Amino acid sequence: MKHSAFEKIARFGRDRTTLLIVLIAGLGTANILVRTATYGPSVHIDAIASLSTALNFLAGEGWRDFTGEPLTLWPPLFPLLLAAGGWVGIDLLEAGRWVNATAFGLTILAAGCWLRSNLRSQWLVLATTATISASLPLSHEAALCRTDSLFVLFALLALMQLADFLNRRTNASLWWAAVCTALAAITRYPGVALICTGVLLLVSLARLKHTLVFGAISSVPLLAVLARNWAATRNLDLATGDRTNRSGQSFSDGLHQIVEVFRAWIVPPSTPDGFGYLLWPVAGLVVWAAGAVVVRAGRGVGTDGKSLAFGLGPALPFGVFTGIYPVFMVAVVPFTVGQTIDGRYLLPIYVPLLLTAALLLDRFLSSKTAGWRLAVRYGLAALVVLA
Repeated sequence: MKHSAFEKIARFGRDRTTLLIVLIAGLGTANILVRTATYGPSVHIDAIASLSTALNFLAGEGWRDFTGEPLTLWPPLFPLLLAAGGWVGIDLLEAGRWVNATAFGLTILAAGCWLRSNLRSQWLVLATTATISASLPLSHEAALCRTDSLFVLFALLALMQLADFLNRRTNASLWWAAVCTALAAITRYPGVALICTGVLLLVSLARLKHTLVFGAISSVPLLAVLARNWAATRNLDLATGDRTNRSGQSFSDGLHQIVEVFRAWIVPPSTPDGFGYLLWPVAGLVVWAAGAVVVRAGRGVGTDGKSLAFGLGPALPFGVFTGIYPVFMVAVVPFTVGQTIDGRYLLPIYVPLLLTAALLLDRFLSSKTAGWRLAVRYGLAALVVLA
């Protein structure tokens, strides 16, 4: 009976954590809906293209944007969702508002559920989930009528399903990973980096059959979109839109821009002068903690006598994608878009970075050590969370 009672208490604790995650996700969605209730979501050139394409499609004018030309500069999924809302009588801008608010809430929910399944510390689960919900970069994009929030959601789900497949080798996880990757690729063209991530992970496991299945499912929708674009323009150069405005920046310029984005994420421009210097010691401590975990993993010693390398396995797809995606941006953006790499372009790696950091911190805090050292580590963790 005592064992049964303890099981009930443990189950209640887990259920309570899940309910709190759902509550945090709901608050994140409500935040976007309240912010955009009066004037609607902010409108950008991307939004004008999506809204005009959906409007022309509903009017029977075909898949054309505000210029009257076939839409090829952006993939079709987001305009299709807007058109679906208009088809059932919802204002197109209102449809975009709800799509992005819902995508933001589902991103928080998915991240929280992943953390709950992979972290030992429940307070760290809730702290990281709340951090994502209160994130300025994510909430800023969710209040805009463009594709980024939807892409972030699909990319995160794809990486989670890839991690699940690597852990359990279930076909369902592989198929869902491929489907989410395909949806991401027809939401934003940088979804190609997500396809490369999945293929690289599967090839590294020498699973040719699974690689072919993933590659086919994830890439066929994008290939169909590109084929349609070529048929509409009869020009391979216009398959992804007119991208003749090229800045021609160097590789080092791209890396510098990426570093600036990371700096802005950690220390926003509106932060008082000098505050950024206070975070450098905290950042150093985080790197030190991550290094300690990696060293322990290399020694093959974990808190329960098992290898920590397996414990870090759930974040492997996040790490691979976080490495591939910025390189893809540096190689593509300056030469095909003619813009600098800003926070919007790197937003898809924002949540994977937070989840990986939370997993490392959780493994670090759960390692066996002396009592005073453990107290110091929890104090450092509290500083990181506050920062």
